[in-house]
Amino acid sequence: MLLIAALLLVLVGVLHSVLGEIVVLRPLLAAPGWRIGVPRRHADGLLRGAWHLTSIAWWAAAGVLLGGSSPVTVGVMCLASAAVFFTLVRWHLAWPLFTAAGLLSLAAGGVVPSWAWWAIVGLAVLVAAVAAGFHVAWAAGATVGAADVLPQREGTREPVGTPGPGPTLAVAVALVAYVVVVLALAGDAPGDWWTWCGIAALVVLLVRVVGDARYVGVLKRVRGTGFARADDRYWTPVVGLLAAGAGAALTLAS
Repeated sequence: MLLIAALLLVLVGVLHSVLGEIVVLRPLLAAPGWRIGVPRRHADGLLRGAWHLTSIAWWAAAGVLLGGSSPVTVGVMCLASAAVFFTLVRWHLAWPLFTAAGLLSLAAGGVVPSWAWWAIVGLAVLVAAVAAGFHVAWAAGATVGAADVLPQREGTREPVGTPGPGPTLAVAVALVAYVVVVLALAGDAPGDWWTWCGIAALVVLLVRVVGDARYVGVLKRVRGTGFARADDRYWTPVVGLLAAGAGAALTLAS
């Protein structure tokens, strides 16, 4: 009976997504006249993402009925949901929350091998090192890669502020410190100091992902600038990756 129930849930999810796209979503999103409380360029992805998240939840329920581990099934569901929101509505707070919940669930389920955590750490360290190099170059006066890296005033390309060489080098130093802390944690260096530094780095990075509710992060309100678009596509996801690297390092150290 559980097998039949699970198969029915899988079927319902498939029909919900396929027929929903054909009968509901595509005709609705093609109509120019409807409005909700967010701009249309955001509303389209929000509605499509929320619609398909229902199907993902039903498939996860089917997995539990078939005997799948609850933490693992929920973890996979959360990561799949994060992928949908990251693809369709990257400005939404749901994707970092889903990602964190998914990784924590998989870790609790004990199914993530150490090499996978090391892979996350390695990628985060590589990205942080490259970012540090760019900041050193910018502090020295280089302009390569410097387009849309500073928050801009709404409707203009004018930066909100222009940091000098000192603050730019300070960011490079912070990125190098991040690399040292993450590698020390992943390598199980002795001392509680590394753990507290890793937790502090994780908190700071998560705060940056959420943002200041104005210029940066997923909750920013100023979205019509080149920086805002680059922040959605690159900068906030990169910070999210660094946060995942810190979390993976803490997991390896535990």
